[in-house]
Amino acid sequence: MEVANTIALSLEGERGLQTSYWKEHTESLSIEAMMLDSQASKLDKEERPEILGMLPDFKDKHVLELGAGLGRFTVPLAKDAAHVTAVDFIEKVIMKNKEQNEHLGNIDFKCADVASKDFQIEPSSMDLVFTNWLLMYLGDDEVNNLAKNILEGLRYGGHVFFRESCVCQSGDHKRKSNPTHYRDPSFYARFVAMLDLKPGHKVLDVGCGIGGGDFYMAEEFDAEVLGIDLSMNMITIALERAIGLKCAVEFEVADCTTRQFPEDHFDVVYSRDCILHIQDKPALFRSFLKWLKPGGKVLISDYCKGKHASSEDFQAYVKQRGYDLHDVETYGKFMDILEKELTKTEKEKETFIKDFSEADYNAIVNGWRAKQARCAQGEQKWGLFTAQKPLLS
Repeated sequence: MEVANTIALSLEGERGLQTSYWKEHTESLSIEAMMLDSQASKLDKEERPEILGMLPDFKDKHVLELGAGLGRFTVPLAKDAAHVTAVDFIEKVIMKNKEQNEHLGNIDFKCADVASKDFQIEPSSMDLVFTNWLLMYLGDDEVNNLAKNILEGLRYGGHVFFRESCVCQSGDHKRKSNPTHYRDPSFYARFVAMLDLKPGHKVLDVGCGIGGGDFYMAEEFDAEVLGIDLSMNMITIALERAIGLKCAVEFEVADCTTRQFPEDHFDVVYSRDCILHIQDKPALFRSFLKWLKPGGKVLISDYCKGKHASSEDFQAYVKQRGYDLHDVETYGKFMDILEKELTKTEKEKETFIKDFSEADYNAIVNGWRAKQARCAQGEQKWGLFTAQKPLLS
């Protein structure tokens, strides 16, 4: 109880600091006050088109904007989206947004603190969750809790976009105090840090989507990254984003169950929330092992099922989606198969390939990999798995 009370007091202190901070800086409801910069109008003209240009297609989609402020992104989001829910925790700010933009007719305005336990996103209700300069006003535990809330609220194939100031203060406004968390970018990319990437490392990203993690690995670690995905639309967007960038990133429309690579070729095989679509995981992991160099690493995050018996509704959902889900413990045991089944023959692989086609997978793969909302019932969980190919003796 003492630990729980300490955490609760810490969170209350965090929220109190942030509330006081933003009440102080929203006495004047202007873009300069909200961006904490005297050059805000000029900066907005330069950065807003750039940020909007990074977003996935949200035309006729349902969008949740967290930290909506006065609405500098609410308006362009609402112009293309079917519906926007704009949320901010300072009442007079969100009311000003409503006063100026309610006439658009497809926006709900809500005064709510996203860090509050009372703030719950309706499961599987949003196609895009958008935030700009929000997470840096949350504590670490609050960021983690919000991330779980967002994942539960996303529909299949949904997207999350967030942008934060890192390392040092942004804006030139004078401040009596500053409770902002200017984190190192690695806080928001902790999965990649587990890979211990080095310049020149060759990385295969299975189910790369539009390549967000691939650009990060190439730009920050000077890695050579190949992203593969079944979705032609996703790969097209990734290739467009790569134009003009000076980093070693390539993208390819490919099926990971049939695509072949040279033995001992990659330093890292990386996959985020994708392998739930693969029925024969051991066969895929045997390929990963073959493709990895000695000492190479694999990192996989994926959705898993709970240990207890699933409800009929959940079983029907999994069957309809074509997922192959295992509990975290069982999924982890698949990693042991890598070394044991290295010597399996190519004949087995060919038999597997004949049972599946790209059309089969295209039917269940659409854009970013599934962000499902079944964890709250304990039926579906999220697992993170790592393994390393043994060094040659």
